[in-house]
Amino acid sequence: MFFWLFTSTAKPVLAKTLVLGAEEWYPYISPELEDKGFTGRVIKEAFALSQVNVEFRFMPWARALKMAQEGSIDGTFLWYKTPEREPFFYFSKQPLTEMTVVFFHLKKFDFTWKTFDDLKKYRIGAAIGYHISDQFDEYAKAGKINVKRIKSDTQILKMLIRNRLDLFPQDILVGYGQIYKTFPRHIAMLFTNSAKPLTSRPAYLLLSKQSPDSQELIKLFDKGLHTLKQNGQYDAYFDELISGSSLQ
Repeated sequence: MFFWLFTSTAKPVLAKTLVLGAEEWYPYISPELEDKGFTGRVIKEAFALSQVNVEFRFMPWARALKMAQEGSIDGTFLWYKTPEREPFFYFSKQPLTEMTVVFFHLKKFDFTWKTFDDLKKYRIGAAIGYHISDQFDEYAKAGKINVKRIKSDTQILKMLIRNRLDLFPQDILVGYGQIYKTFPRHIAMLFTNSAKPLTSRPAYLLLSKQSPDSQELIKLFDKGLHTLKQNGQYDAYFDELISGSSLQ
């Protein structure tokens, strides 16, 4: 339960910290990074404009979504908007960012693709439980593409180096962040990505409909995010993200 206080100027102040759950997804969100990364910074700054405090709790994605749906935490973020989720959550009006998924592979591996039918001959590694796209999952389920579900992205990248896999679908910034965290630079530079994206979709902040304050809070967030985009802060934070050492 949140409690709203009012100052002499009648400006509402949240008397309890908003708790948001997410799994580490470097470099968008990570306990290792200042302000918890780009997404953490944007969320905290947008809410701070309305004097709302935010606490991040790191946990597996599935647990974060379940806890937020039940109201055990106040929300979660970096989720796609789906009909299955809309009954349980208020979605931010604008996305936090656009997630662009590409295929990673070794530079020595000659790879181009136009349609999913072109992918039949390749060995593709994807993390267990990670939704790539509806079409990707449909082809994988029907056996039209060869997808091995692996426990971790780090393991997938090492299997690429050992030539046990050919392709790895991942968000372009997350993929390079993981590559440069996992390997020394001379190994990391062996990787590249497909020019053609597999998918590009907006990802949002979700607040639980179990909380009576969520509807008002999502409006405050929308207002704050709009301000950050209008005054150039959002673009400045994103420029820092893509120029960071983890992606070089």
